[in-house]
Amino acid sequence: MKTDTHIPTHMMAPCGLTCAACYAHLRKKKPCPGCNGAESAKPGYCSRCKIKACATGRGLAYCFACPDFPCALVKQIDKRYRLKYRTSLIENGLRAQAVGVEQHLREEKQKWTCPQCGGVLNLHDRTCSECGRSLP
Repeated sequence: MKTDTHIPTHMMAPCGLTCAACYAHLRKKKPCPGCNGAESAKPGYCSRCKIKACATGRGLAYCFACPDFPCALVKQIDKRYRLKYRTSLIENGLRAQAVGVEQHLREEKQKWTCPQCGGVLNLHDRTCSECGRSLP
């Protein structure tokens, strides 16, 4: 999958994850439409996300807009993503809050674009969806 010219705002999850670089979105068969996409096309674990349900219940698109940010749920997933994937969802949320979601996603597009072929780097294993190149 080649990187789009821009990442639409619905491709940022409430928790701060960039859905456009998530392995579920990058699947060849039945790609996930992102956390803010159509429920019917999401994997079951995404449809049951407590963080998304909390944000939606509070009328928020993003957790960083909540006065309780970062809450225990966000801290828990952030710890897992920092340790396993070298990505901080809290830092993503703070950056999006500081510069706006659209600017943050422009920065994320650069971060997750393969320098070799322009494909999308999977944030979970840092391999390119097009050429298969692995980055450290």
